[in-house]
Amino acid sequence: MDYQWYKKGSALLQEIQDTQLPDGLLSLWYIGQMGMVVKWKGHILCLDPVLGAMPGPDGEDRRNYSVPFRSEELKAEYVLCTHAHGDHMHRETLVGMAQANPQLKVILPWSLVETARGFGIPQVQLLGACQDQELVLGDEIRITPVATAHETYRWDAEGHSETLGYLIRLGCHLLFHSGDTIVTPRLVAALRKAGGVDVAMLPINGRDLARNQRNIVGNMNAREACWFAEEIGADLTVPLHYDMIDGNQEDPLIFAAYMERYAPAKKYHIFRLGERCIVS
Repeated sequence: MDYQWYKKGSALLQEIQDTQLPDGLLSLWYIGQMGMVVKWKGHILCLDPVLGAMPGPDGEDRRNYSVPFRSEELKAEYVLCTHAHGDHMHRETLVGMAQANPQLKVILPWSLVETARGFGIPQVQLLGACQDQELVLGDEIRITPVATAHETYRWDAEGHSETLGYLIRLGCHLLFHSGDTIVTPRLVAALRKAGGVDVAMLPINGRDLARNQRNIVGNMNAREACWFAEEIGADLTVPLHYDMIDGNQEDPLIFAAYMERYAPAKKYHIFRLGERCIVS
């Protein structure tokens, strides 16, 4: 499938840099797979970015589309990684961003801090995250990690979840970026407790035996994502993780059909690659 960028390169970077909105608004950009850029009050956060090649066992790049820009070109304050898989914790991307931005902080599950240090990222730039332990970044950004189940829950020896989603509070806005996960009662309860999720960013590529037999760990599918968004009361739902890697894709219009049928009063947005969406 031939995916096309709505905006990329210097045009996309300039738009991110130039976007200045009142405090009550924030901007989102989609950069592929689970990758999102968030800007609020001048703060730039990047979630699960993949800004380099994704080689398979044969060494060939598995990406279905090019990167939007080089990792060192994005001037972000925070990068959040949800788990160890290369399409969420991408070594080339993190190293490039960390080297180009000495003030950058990389937030990731506690059990992956040593892995990131092994990439060559200085300890001072790493923030280990544990489920249910809020991170306060300055006076205005609060992040609560949430344990997720990438088909199953996995814990390290200290009881820290090896996969996380992130509740991100930016002023009056509450965002949830799930990373890779299925829907579980525990996850539903955690998001209901948070209350008032303005934007839920969720995978829709699903899971099945054929992919499991190829060691591809799955996620919620389009119907489950629709149900989950309704259960947690998300105002806006963004489907993700459906386009970058062959054999692990989904048609986002299936998600749209479920939303139209089962949650017609709720908003959703299917991004073009490199598109900006302004959220009130």
